[in-house]
Amino acid sequence: MALLPFRSLIGEGRIEGSRSFFNFLTFRKEVHPEQLAERMRQSFFGQFSQLEFEHVKLSRVDRILKREELDSWEGIKSLPPQRLGELLGADALVFGEVTHFDYYYAFLYSQLAVGLSMEMIDARTGEVLWKVHDARRDHNVRVAYDPIAAAVGLFQIGFTMRPINMMRAMDEICRELVGTIPPPPESP
Repeated sequence: MALLPFRSLIGEGRIEGSRSFFNFLTFRKEVHPEQLAERMRQSFFGQFSQLEFEHVKLSRVDRILKREELDSWEGIKSLPPQRLGELLGADALVFGEVTHFDYYYAFLYSQLAVGLSMEMIDARTGEVLWKVHDARRDHNVRVAYDPIAAAVGLFQIGFTMRPINMMRAMDEICRELVGTIPPPPESP
């Protein structure tokens, strides 16, 4: 099984609300779509590698694709599954797209959203073996009845928007999706 490079459908992600407040709270650096897609791919592979599939290492997949000058999602998807499977030495190919990677902030409310669309293709027949589309959303709401509660609520909301929480959400959705993959067929 080979996990191909993911594609990000969302750019660097949206931040609804106050960008300057968010940047102040998280010390956020700019994230490019390619970096985001690769982070999600690595997170998914970390969960997937625990299953009883024989898998091709990500570095090997990347080297082979680079050697074959397949450096774009469109180029990879344009090849027949049989050819990709032959190149990578894999019986199955997993394609992934990042559909959500968003922070929403509005005073005493925040939301982290992470989403993936995945499919596993049989490299011999081109048949879709597994397909899933899911998004994970973590909501936080604080209620404030006085200025002190509002200040504490703002701090708590800011604390939930730390990058580590987004990484946890990425790990959680990958773990959930890997749990839906059917087991490999038994070897003869």
